[in-house]
Amino acid sequence: MPLIAESSPEYGSRPRLRELAMSAAWHGGLTRSAVTTQGQLVNIVFGGNWSHGFGPDFAGAKLDFGEGGLRTGDVEIHLNSGDWVRHGHHLDPRYNSVILHVVSRTEGPEARRADGAAIPTMVLDIPDAALFAIDQELPEIWSTLGHSVCAEDVARRQPARLRAAILGLGDRRFSERVARFEGELTIDPLSRVLLRGMFDAFGYSQNRDPMRALFDLIVDSRRWNRLWSGTACPSELDVAAVLLGHAGFLPLAPTDAHFAGLAADDVSHIERLWQRDAHPITLAATAWTRARTRPANHPATRLMQLARLLAATTGHPATSLLKSIRDGNDVPARLRDLTSDANGGGVGAGRATSIAASVVLPVAMAYAHHLADPELEDAVSRAWAALPRSEWSRPARRGLGQAVGDASIGAIGERVIQGLIHLDRTLCTPRRCFECPIAAEVIRDRQRQRLTEPAVIQSILPT
Repeated sequence: MPLIAESSPEYGSRPRLRELAMSAAWHGGLTRSAVTTQGQLVNIVFGGNWSHGFGPDFAGAKLDFGEGGLRTGDVEIHLNSGDWVRHGHHLDPRYNSVILHVVSRTEGPEARRADGAAIPTMVLDIPDAALFAIDQELPEIWSTLGHSVCAEDVARRQPARLRAAILGLGDRRFSERVARFEGELTIDPLSRVLLRGMFDAFGYSQNRDPMRALFDLIVDSRRWNRLWSGTACPSELDVAAVLLGHAGFLPLAPTDAHFAGLAADDVSHIERLWQRDAHPITLAATAWTRARTRPANHPATRLMQLARLLAATTGHPATSLLKSIRDGNDVPARLRDLTSDANGGGVGAGRATSIAASVVLPVAMAYAHHLADPELEDAVSRAWAALPRSEWSRPARRGLGQAVGDASIGAIGERVIQGLIHLDRTLCTPRRCFECPIAAEVIRDRQRQRLTEPAVIQSILPT
């Protein structure tokens, strides 16, 4: 659906508002079942995500066609069934995933996609009076949300409202992680769940897949179990031999040794340790992304930091990190200490905060729920609220620019960063504006202004 629907001679400029109202009614679930023009009953399991003008109106809908089965696809909404052809959708392959055409009036032949498939058509069984009433509750701001900046004006006048909405999104992202780790804790012990998450986080964005594969490869291996079964605590070089070896880095290339911060004697020691066992299973060296990787994110660097962390905690970082949380200590600072050697070399402050936010604290909260431990829950909540800002990622910057533009919303900690990432990835990118708390704040603000400043509002609306 184009953002501004093509007008017809019969209806002038009114179809844009009516079509928008139809979309709002569909999105709001005002109809849960309908009969197509061919007499087929369709039950609406999920109406789809509102795309707000990009391609089909609703993406990823789940519709039950009875004997035709449950189908997943897109939904397109028009005032008139003939608008399908008038808008050129019958020639547009982007609409080949449409499985239902929702209209207010039928005219002409059935709609067909560019691939030739016929599309069932249903008439939206909602009275015109209800659609006109929806029109009155949908100010023109709906048609502009999701394009330039959504709420800069509100942010300048009432920044606390936008800040609260973004913090809420950060908490939602945190809760989603907690729920995932709770599921893992029903299968695996705490130490394994946390360690799996740590390997994933140390892979950063470019090497997460090989880091996950490395964890799966070593966690039950003979070398790994033997490493922690002795009476003496293994050194970081002992752990590094297992990690670098199974990762496919041994024998170590000079460049990789440089990034790992290893002297020639250390490299020789690691390679001798690795050669003790014959025919170990390793990842392919080509599995790792080295090109265009910052030195701090080079996989050899990250693996050595993991080796220090594991050596310092005898393979069980959960004990040390949970103690830091319970004691109210700085969790990112603890991560930096555990990954550093005498010359430093630990994870940076921003990355440590990101690991705490994405793995350590969500796992700890999931564990608190698992144990029904309210004291640990409170400690995790305090640590989460106190996290400083990590690193400005592209999604976070996009989310901030989309929501408030150049307006300030106050100090930005990690809860805000996580909220902005959630905003960008979950709401802005798929154009789910009508589920967005930022958009809701804008609409509430406009509705309030309509009551208190009608002349001002009237002046900004189209005539």
